Amino acid sequence: MKIFRSFSTTFSRLAAVAGLLAILSLRSHAQDVQGLTIPFKLIQVPSPVLQEIIDTVLVEEGVEVKEGQVLVQLRNAKELLLVQESERLVENAEFQAKGLESLFNQKMGSKEASLKAKTELELAKIRLALAKEQLNEKTIRAKIDGVVVKKYKEAGESIDRGEKLIDIVNFDQVYVQFYLDPKLMQTLSVGQPIGVRFPVLNNSVFNGKIDFIDPRIDASSGLFRVRVLIENHDRKIKPGMRGAADFTTKKRP
Repeated sequence: MKIFRSFSTTFSRLAAVAGLLAILSLRSHAQDVQGLTIPFKLIQVPSPVLQEIIDTVLVEEGVEVKEGQVLVQLRNAKELLLVQESERLVENAEFQAKGLESLFNQKMGSKEASLKAKTELELAKIRLALAKEQLNEKTIRAKIDGVVVKKYKEAGESIDRGEKLIDIVNFDQVYVQFYLDPKLMQTLSVGQPIGVRFPVLNNSVFNGKIDFIDPRIDASSGLFRVRVLIENHDRKIKPGMRGAADFTTKKRP
């Protein structure tokens, strides 16, 4: 019986200690505000051309890409031929312009003919530049470094201007977005250091800084938006994670 009472007393004491620790833990985070992590950059890559057929999709979801890397190749046989034709026309126009300029300098040709030939050369160069631009549009490249997180089309499918092809996300840096009480607006400043705690990462705290303070107060919620920027080169913090931060610390003078 004494053993039972002793065990019961010990258990009660342990429970009381555990409860006290829990209360202290809650109090230590009492001022924390919950925020949501969003990527530093999210690019949706659309088709730049009217109806066309996809020749090749060169990336898969989950792969890392570099800025300028080819993502999708659209059918471009006609554009290749147009560039070749335009290059020949420029060569011919250059020959004509040089010949007529030489004749004019030797007083064997008219100034008007020489100027016309130069104009034709400039127009031929413009047509070549246009043909090259139309060809380049058929090769779709990454605009940022990042990870392919969504692929909307496959080779052989048709695509129209503005339709999405690829989503790329860069989270080497992340934003954590918070909505705060307007009472805090005068105590915060851009560049102010803020530690953000992530419960799913064992409550690890990552140091960041306030990157943006929205000067507007949302009419429906009565709150204003603050964005904290955190370096995330090891990519431990994932977009969509919830973080918590205490913004009640007074602004440094």
